[in-house]
Amino acid sequence: MTWSRPPLVGSPRARALRGTSAGGTLLVLGAEPAAPAAASAADGGDGGDGGDGVSGLAVDYDLTPRPLSGELPAVLAQAAAIATSDAASPLVLVAADLVMSPVGLLDVLDASDITCAAVLDGPSVADRDGAPAVVRVSEAGRRVVSVAAAGRVVTGPTGYAVGVLRVRAADRPALGAALAEAAEAAATEAAATAGARAGWDDSAPFDAALLAAVRTGLPVRAVTLTHQGVKRGDWQAPGAAGSPWQQRLRAASRGNDGLFSTVAIRPLSRRLTAYGLGRDWSPNVVTAVSLALGLAACAAVATGWWWAWLLGAVLLQASLVVDCVDGEIARFTRRSNPLGGWLDAVSDRVKEFTMVAALAWGAARRGSDLWWLAVLVLAVLAARHVEDHAYAMRRRAQLLGAPGWPEHPVVAGLGGGLVDGPEGGLGGGLGDGQALGDGGPEGAPTEVPPPPGARARRVRAVKQVLHLPIAERYLIMSVGLLTMSPAVVLWALGVASVIAFGWTQSGRLLRAVTRRDGFRGDRPDRQLADLCDLAVLPRPTGRGRLSWQVPALLLAIETAALLLAAGADVTARAAAYAWLAVVCWHVYDNVYRLRETGRGSATWLRRGTGLEVRVVVLALIGGALTEPALALLAGAAVLAVLYAAESAVGWRAHLRPQEGSG
Repeated sequence: MTWSRPPLVGSPRARALRGTSAGGTLLVLGAEPAAPAAASAADGGDGGDGGDGVSGLAVDYDLTPRPLSGELPAVLAQAAAIATSDAASPLVLVAADLVMSPVGLLDVLDASDITCAAVLDGPSVADRDGAPAVVRVSEAGRRVVSVAAAGRVVTGPTGYAVGVLRVRAADRPALGAALAEAAEAAATEAAATAGARAGWDDSAPFDAALLAAVRTGLPVRAVTLTHQGVKRGDWQAPGAAGSPWQQRLRAASRGNDGLFSTVAIRPLSRRLTAYGLGRDWSPNVVTAVSLALGLAACAAVATGWWWAWLLGAVLLQASLVVDCVDGEIARFTRRSNPLGGWLDAVSDRVKEFTMVAALAWGAARRGSDLWWLAVLVLAVLAARHVEDHAYAMRRRAQLLGAPGWPEHPVVAGLGGGLVDGPEGGLGGGLGDGQALGDGGPEGAPTEVPPPPGARARRVRAVKQVLHLPIAERYLIMSVGLLTMSPAVVLWALGVASVIAFGWTQSGRLLRAVTRRDGFRGDRPDRQLADLCDLAVLPRPTGRGRLSWQVPALLLAIETAALLLAAGADVTARAAAYAWLAVVCWHVYDNVYRLRETGRGSATWLRRGTGLEVRVVVLALIGGALTEPALALLAGAAVLAVLYAAESAVGWRAHLRPQEGSG
């Protein structure tokens, strides 16, 4: 099924279903609106696919429809029986009053075999009147951890439940038990309140089912819909302009990039992505093309010719545009994978490293030694990124290590809950007129934040520029190339990187030393040890308040040792840059492997080539050789071979089980 109504984006293959949910059961919870009324509101009348409410989803996704309506206890009980009747196929629960193109649900119903719910990001929704149930999505785990239904209050809500829950086959028994408990709680409350509509009896069937799944501990991943039109009952959120497929293309383009990328790069990349989707471009091939364009820009700069520098500036920006296309194609076609993410990220670093080397090479041809500056620029760039990753993982470990709010649902049964009040403890049965909380702090907001105003958007844009994302770095290099001066480009990139490093460091250090970062030593980041390339010395456990600084500090130590070993020899400084580039590549490889697979470098590699080993070798080279260039270059070559071989073996070990399961 490819939904062929125009305007389309991509080839039939790019739009085709993978059939992840095929063969499952579609539970339509509640009374579905009349078909003509639903159809008239479809997709804002933009001529896109779907738009016939949820009735068309059964055909579109090859699901067996089971409409359930009536009193809430009876609906939940029937849903529980259906959920436990089959553990071999997925189950999809949909609110009957949902009107949405099936294209907008691809990432929920056709992306992967997970239990997930569709949500809308709160600040992106302007109309709050009549909106669906509010939810909170955990920051680190991206799970739905709280739902405002059955008298529950969500503390610190982040968005809205769209009305779609996909349950993988393995989770159907757990969902059935949760729905059965919810049905019993709803029946108990209905009897206790003598027909008064409150709590469970006042909940929409879908929202009550989602609450039951979350409150009983079923992991429900949040799939945030962006730029797609959604209508639920009398409430609707308009999507981006165009057909559902054009909305999907817009959603495939990341919206959290820096200012220059958002304003200039992404509008161009989306046009190229639409062209590539129509010709079935492979994301990994696009990554390779982006790398080739970037390396061609570096080669042009290395020539030193003025016209080649102009060409290099253009090629560098072209490389950045193409670099955005691979991710957009992967997200549009649901072909994202860890290896593709690693290739994309590491190729970006290779282009940057090579451009810095080309600039220093060009300066050397003009009689200026800027290799020492190139070494420092590279060190600052790498230290920034590894520090960013270490701090992000530290925060993630802190959040995930805290029981309950804000990252974990309160699993307290469905017959009671957490009462919002001074004590904030367990208590308060159903029907007592009190709203049941989710364990959040007293006084925390219970309404979704409004969309950011103009001032907030400007402040955010400035902060993004100060953080110096990749588009801003490439812009600095491209504009700098127009000056025809290697020194100007390197100094501009170096100063901007130092400012960005200082910006992030100052804020994080200030929060840490004033103990306003909420740090607890019993929730350490266990990946930090893998980020620290130490052979013999004890690696940090993550229990120290400032331990996330160690990876960047180790890079600084190696940079100093390299400059000392190279001395004043220009050729040796160039070899030192090659050494550091290889080490930084290994750092990035380790960072992105940890991010994508959860596994770092092999122990044998760390034991044999760790920082202490490399520093000792550098000390011997600098102290024993009057011309250290050849030794430094040989050391860089040996490290490159070892790092590349270990990375290939590690990725093969990670991908082999996936190939077997596929």
